[in-house]
Amino acid sequence: MSDQFTGQNLADKYQIEGELRDGGLGKTYRATHLLMEKSVSIKILPPALAVDEKIVKRFSAEARTVSHISHPNILNVTDFGADKNGAVYIVMEDADGEMLEEVIEREGKFPIERAVRITRQIAAALSAAHTNGVIHHRLNSKNVLLAHMTGESETVKVLDFGSDVSNENGVFGEETDLRDLAYLSPEQNSSVSKADERSDIYSLGVILYEMLAGEVPFTAENPTDLMKKQAENPPAPLSAFRNDLPVYIEPIVIKA
Repeated sequence: MSDQFTGQNLADKYQIEGELRDGGLGKTYRATHLLMEKSVSIKILPPALAVDEKIVKRFSAEARTVSHISHPNILNVTDFGADKNGAVYIVMEDADGEMLEEVIEREGKFPIERAVRITRQIAAALSAAHTNGVIHHRLNSKNVLLAHMTGESETVKVLDFGSDVSNENGVFGEETDLRDLAYLSPEQNSSVSKADERSDIYSLGVILYEMLAGEVPFTAENPTDLMKKQAENPPAPLSAFRNDLPVYIEPIVIKA
């Protein structure tokens, strides 16, 4: 089923061909740059967010900054702007693959070597971003792409840097997926402090735990219960999910 953008011409430059994925700050589409005859992926802000001047300003500022970061584990930004109909968009390199969340749901627990390899690539992407003053804000397995690159093994591409749609008080709206909150640090969830590099490292630890255990460390029926679990309970030991872990792995995950 098509939506309002599929099949449309965007900014007189891009032909939208179809939806690739739906993320926290809008849907991403496969498209063609008409003049260059080149495949790209384009994320378009939902109309409800595109009319919010503060969100658009933050989105554009982050896109501009990320566009200057050249790193093999970050999906490169090549263009951004707004077309005459008010659609606010960001253009990225095209990359085939699957989101990490989808692979975990299908395959369950990852072999240790694969989980560590993916974690190292995500960490490298975060390091490059942090060096340039960019915080991801909402890192989770939904915005980690396992790309299939020609002639290479599985390559990580981290997406959606700067996808923070909390309000001025740091509180996430009702549209926020409760599952997404499971990756956020206790400080982010409780609005005690704004996200910084440590928040991204916490989220990376949750992703590593998820790859090794097949599930995130904490789940709950509502945000309040989730925050309570984070504050009062340690996560279940990874040894409860598998018996092949080297002794050094679990302390690294817990420290994150």
